[in-house]
Amino acid sequence: MQLNTLKYSHFLMAAWFVATLTACGFERAGSSRELAQRVRPAKLITVGQGGEPESLNFPAVVQSSQQTEMSFEVGGMLNELFAVEGSRVQKGEVLAKLDQRDLQAKQSSAQAQFKHANTEYQRALRLIKAKAISRSILEQREYQYDVSKLQLKTARKALQDSILRAPFSGAISRVSVEAREVVRAGEPAITILGQGQLEAKLNLPSQIMANAGDSGKPQLEGYLVLDVAPQKRIPATFKSVSLEADTASQTYEVTFTFAEPDGLMILPGMNGVVWLRAPQSEVETLAGLSIPLASIATDGEQHYVWVVNSRSMRLSRRNIVLEEGVGARLNVITGLEVQEIIVAAGISYLSEGMKIRPWSN
Repeated sequence: MQLNTLKYSHFLMAAWFVATLTACGFERAGSSRELAQRVRPAKLITVGQGGEPESLNFPAVVQSSQQTEMSFEVGGMLNELFAVEGSRVQKGEVLAKLDQRDLQAKQSSAQAQFKHANTEYQRALRLIKAKAISRSILEQREYQYDVSKLQLKTARKALQDSILRAPFSGAISRVSVEAREVVRAGEPAITILGQGQLEAKLNLPSQIMANAGDSGKPQLEGYLVLDVAPQKRIPATFKSVSLEADTASQTYEVTFTFAEPDGLMILPGMNGVVWLRAPQSEVETLAGLSIPLASIATDGEQHYVWVVNSRSMRLSRRNIVLEEGVGARLNVITGLEVQEIIVAAGISYLSEGMKIRPWSN
């Protein structure tokens, strides 16, 4: 009996020892999992690598190659307004009319004066042949005829200028006046868009123009992404560039043309971004040591990034100096070297000395 009790006690002690070892193993495994969870994943990039041919991008504004801002060449009360924003119009269609009563009266008066001057001039021509009047009287009648003819022409033009007609077929984009309103000559009244090609205008930095080549014309291809349709890539073709730089920004205005995609109405004034498909060698030359905008943090006026130690995988803050510019990537003047690893996104929750691991999707 005592022997059995002793064996049973030895069995309990062995079981307790195995359970204790197992529990310690689970605890160590749990600690390892918790440690792995505490190491924050981060998207990393190597400076100077991974550039894409489409990494050059610039804000753009849509315009129409056929756009006219119409105004009356004479002033007066706007009597009739037929133009409606967004409506389609045909070439020659009447869009607005001023009150024409005074203008019609002036034309009638000028018509009567011209008729009288013409009669007197024709009579003087007959009398000069008969030598019944002097040459000076004929010249006086001719002068009165010329003056009255010019006055009639001016009166007719003023009457015509009191009517705005569509210079081409298109759509009304803006109506800046209202009926029964007194408008001044030259005041913007109606803006009409034709059916011409759409254009995207943007400003390119001077360094791109400097690398344009011997032709002086940037060989750039790309696509347009509109703010109203970010999922669509609209092919854009280089059209022209201004050879005179803006004195303040040292940028050159560049125009790209594009076609309106099916199912999308694009109007002048819409904003977007033109992504340029420059050759990889050109991108590297122009972009220099560029990093994503999402990797840059700010502390007051100081810019900095999080540099990763490739051995310890711990972070350190690095102050940098950036070149002025716009777009998804910015050039670094000082503070980084090629082949250094930085955090590319999600930098808001990082801190000095934090250990991270590469994020993979």
